Amino acid sequence: YVGVAMAGAVCFLVASSVLLRIDLFGKIFTTDEVFLGILDDIKFPFVITLFLMNMSVAIEKIPYSMGRTSTVFWMGLIASWGAQVPAVFLCTTYWRNDLNGLYWGMAIGYAVLVLLYSAIAFTSDWHKYAELARLRSTESMDV
Repeated sequence: YVGVAMAGAVCFLVASSVLLRIDLFGKIFTTDEVFLGILDDIKFPFVITLFLMNMSVAIEKIPYSMGRTSTVFWMGLIASWGAQVPAVFLCTTYWRNDLNGLYWGMAIGYAVLVLLYSAIAFTSDWHKYAELARLRSTESMDV
């Protein structure tokens, strides 16, 4: 839990910094005032997406380290095609056909991914996966 909390704190700090000074963040990429204005208009869904995307990457490392790469793959596939793609489609088709709709749809998909990865990570039998990791490491020594 400590590692995830630390990752969450760092993600929150970065996201808050970007939210508070989106203009400086945007100027890394362009000086176009029109683009910077659009970026300011979409800063809330953009930053929420940024936060959730980075949290999903941090949390997925837990099942990866358990050797559950197949489960991570399937949860990513489910979240992408079962949540994010439909959410982006629905938000941009029936609500706002702009970057606000796009980023809110992406945020919904990443929120689902964070929930799925969290469910895997925090409901796993840690003793079982520690034993499997031990077995994998001793098998590699025998080779």
